[in-house]
Formats: sequence, structure tokens, C-alpha cells
Amino acid sequence: MKVLYSRKNLWKGQLDMGNPVKGEQLRLFIAVKLPDSLKIKLGEWRSQQQGQLAFKKWTHREDYHITIQFLGDVSPDRVPAIAKKLQETACQFQPFMLETGNVGVFGTETSPRVLWAGVIDHNGMLSKLQEKVTEDMEEFGFVKESRPYRPHITIARKYAGNEPFQLHRLPALLPQTASYEQVEREDFWTVREFALFSTHLHDSPMYEILESFRMED
Repeated sequence: MKVLYSRKNLWKGQLDMGNPVKGEQLRLFIAVKLPDSLKIKLGEWRSQQQGQLAFKKWTHREDYHITIQFLGDVSPDRVPAIAKKLQETACQFQPFMLETGNVGVFGTETSPRVLWAGVIDHNGMLSKLQEKVTEDMEEFGFVKESRPYRPHITIARKYAGNEPFQLHRLPALLPQTASYEQVEREDFWTVREFALFSTHLHDSPMYEILESFRMED
């Protein structure tokens, strides 16, 4: 598997030397990372369905995440200040639990543009984190989206099948046989940090973590 480090080392090294990177922009977003065990399970589900569902693009297993805020093109010399603010934000939160929900789609049900795994935010902490992050990013000129926040994990994009897509025929993403209190269930996990990601559009996987921000235990 290809590991993406070169651009991260580039901007970090130049900034450490007091020489801000000029020219090329970084395409950034803030997101919650998934545990490896969940990425593996979702990847297995994708592999089982990939030969049967005609989506043009399937997300690489290492790229699974839950977006908090998309920032877009950002000059590398702004990254340290953004990262510092995000760490301050993280310190105001404690780890919280999320649950993987059912599979769903965005767009037309018979020809969706996105196939996703749902995220259940039982205690509302992910929504609070998203609200705080977007509020704090406003000082850097990043405007909140007007659409309601709908956390999800993108599995595939752009359905191109000859037959209408049938969501109801898809199998469950993960076993869901235990009770909510039994946190060993595969569809529950604890969020302890979030990260600032950079996008490399022509690589696979194409998302690179620039900085991670751990919450207060």
C-alpha cells in the first residue's frame, strides 16, 4: 500500500525553517478517523458488493472517514494556525461513542450519486463537535454550510448501472445482534481524536493525515 508523506514533510520542513511554502495549495478537510477494525469490515462488505453494483468509483479502505468540515484549497503557510486552533477545540471535548448505521444513498434512489454507511450519534457529541469546529474555523474565513449536518462514511460514488438501483436489496453492513449496552459490538466504536486531512486526487489511497487532534480523556 502506498504511504503518502512527501507533501506533509515538504510543508512542515519549510515552515519549520521559517520559509512558508508558496504556490501550490493544499486541499484540506477535517474529519473523524475510523478504527482499523471498522475499515476492514466495511472493506469486506465493499468487496462483496463491488462486482454486483455498478458504481464508477469505490472508496479505498484507507480513505474511509466521517467528514466534519470541508475547507477546500488552503495555502500551506496557514496550516500551523489552523492546526493549533483545532487542537484547542479538541481539548474541549471528551471521547464519545458512535454507531455504524444502515447503508443509504444521496441523490436519486434509483440512480444515486453516493452510496454511504450511516453514522448514529446517540449522544449528539459528533454534532456538537462539528458545530464547534465550524464555528472556530470561521475566524480563518471558512463559512459553515447551510445544509444540515448529515454524518456518513462514503462507500461508493456515481451509480452507472443499466437497471435501477435497489437499496432495499443490499445486505447489512455489519452484524447488529447485541444490545446497545454491549459495546463490544462491531458497529460501535469510541472517537478519541479527529484529524486534518490533505487530498491527493490522483493517488490511491488519496487522503493523507497532516495532523491529529486528541480529545481530553
